[in-house]
Amino acid sequence: MDKNKNNMTRPKAHLYFMGNRQIKGLDVNETFEPMAKFITNRCILAMMAASRWNLHEMDIKTAFLNGELDKEVNMEQPDSYVDPTYPNKACRLLQALYGLGKAPKMWYVQLDNFLKSSGLDNIDSDACLYPLVVGCEINIILVYVDDLLLVASSLAAIYKFKKALHKGFEVKDLGEAKVILGLDIRRDKALGTLKLSSGKYPA
Repeated sequence: MDKNKNNMTRPKAHLYFMGNRQIKGLDVNETFEPMAKFITNRCILAMMAASRWNLHEMDIKTAFLNGELDKEVNMEQPDSYVDPTYPNKACRLLQALYGLGKAPKMWYVQLDNFLKSSGLDNIDSDACLYPLVVGCEINIILVYVDDLLLVASSLAAIYKFKKALHKGFEVKDLGEAKVILGLDIRRDKALGTLKLSSGKYPA
């Protein structure tokens, strides 16, 4: 048996829907990219730093595949995977697929339902900000498409939400947030300060 067999790189294939062929008003009516506003992000991070709250990040794996379609969507059979018995038939999507115009919105609907069932609710001014106050405990979730920033006044609350997210989706725990929207996070908990830096990118 080849000892290096387990270390070999396995080729992967990704199936995408050709959303560029969809016609607005005919195939897709509304698109929505779930992303908290930058001003919301700055305000929450400033409050978090000054109050010395905890800041962690979670990544939802293959997030768009969680979206439930609200209408029937069909696509041509992928090249090299055409059914020889039914070569002229189309594939019916059972769930959202990457590239589909409404996939981000369908994912957001799924996530919104999950967060609200967990006790959080978004606010009118920013649909991607989910605060929850229980007694003296502050809990906040910021949504950036498939990344979630978890802000809480206690680590116990952070771990509670992480556990809930693990039950609802396939997630990757990124621990304490180090980067947000391509910006490095530099935090000094002792001083209660936080700086966002894009220094790694050339001017």
